[in-house]
Amino acid sequence: MTGITRSSTVFRRPSPRRRRVAALAALTAAGTAVLVAAGPAAAATPPLPPTITSSFTPAEVGVGNSTASALGVTITDPDPTNKVSALSFTDTLPAGLTIDNPNGLNGTCGSAGVITATPGTSTFSLSGGSLAALATCTISISVVAAEPGTLSNSPGAVSSSAGSSAPGAVETLTVLPPPTVTVTGIKNKATYSFGQVVRPKYSCTQPSDATALADCSAGDDLGDTIASGGKLNTTTPGLHTLTVVAASTDGLSTTDNINYRVLPDSRFTITSVSPKKHGALGFVLALPGPGTVKVVEIGPKHAVVGADTVKVTQKRHLKVDLKPTKAGLKLLTPATGTTGAVKLGVKLEVTFTPKGGVKRTVTQGGIVLTSK
Repeated sequence: MTGITRSSTVFRRPSPRRRRVAALAALTAAGTAVLVAAGPAAAATPPLPPTITSSFTPAEVGVGNSTASALGVTITDPDPTNKVSALSFTDTLPAGLTIDNPNGLNGTCGSAGVITATPGTSTFSLSGGSLAALATCTISISVVAAEPGTLSNSPGAVSSSAGSSAPGAVETLTVLPPPTVTVTGIKNKATYSFGQVVRPKYSCTQPSDATALADCSAGDDLGDTIASGGKLNTTTPGLHTLTVVAASTDGLSTTDNINYRVLPDSRFTITSVSPKKHGALGFVLALPGPGTVKVVEIGPKHAVVGADTVKVTQKRHLKVDLKPTKAGLKLLTPATGTTGAVKLGVKLEVTFTPKGGVKRTVTQGGIVLTSK
């Protein structure tokens, strides 16, 4: 008979202490797995510092207070999430460049920002400014240059709660000298005869930038525009001024005033010359204005056959009847024993001296006087 073998396994429940140790080990393993999966904690991203730039508008001006340029400074917060505060910069202008009066201040950088731009000084600054994330502000002032040349300027660095920027790039301002004027063909304090042909020539240049010359023109005090090489008006007696002006696009100008004098008109004409009885001579003078008329008849051997002096007070036609002098009568007296009329050839010289002017003499020959 086959025997049957029996076996049995007895399971024992762990003690409470062993159960607590096992649970703690399981928790430790799970925590380690979580830490390995997550890795080390990410470091916080630092804020980005602001940037600063500047510009001159316009970048070319004339020297002196007549023209100015706007110096603008732009600050930007490049950080997409963080605002920036305590913005501060100081721009020390180059030698020869100062803040205009008035200073032309425009723009702000935050409600608490303080901008300093005192007219006549060379320091432009901001303190306590602020910007929102990705925001920009621009402040500008008006500046003037005392000397021509090329001036270079950088606003420097801007400091802030996010740190300091790199210095702003250097910008240049070109400062032009005044334009120049050259005049020939006329001299200051010159005197010209009435109606004299005078053709002044002039030219203008703008040093450092020929394209900046805007105008080159001339005119006189009578309201006439005089082109270069054109005729000067010399038909009005008295003191006059020719003014040549050169102007540039930056607002500067140069003026050359040439003073000159035009003498009174001394031109006159002799008409209606007619020998009369007993050696007299009649004629008419057309005189341009007040002055003195001197008339002389010259006979053989330069003998003065007739002479007279007349003063006139205005423009007029003067009728003259010239009587012979004693020397003239003697020359016109027939020789003893002759009965015919004596004919005497003479030359008429008329000199007119206008008041305040220069005399002019007109001669007319071929005149024959008769004793009858």
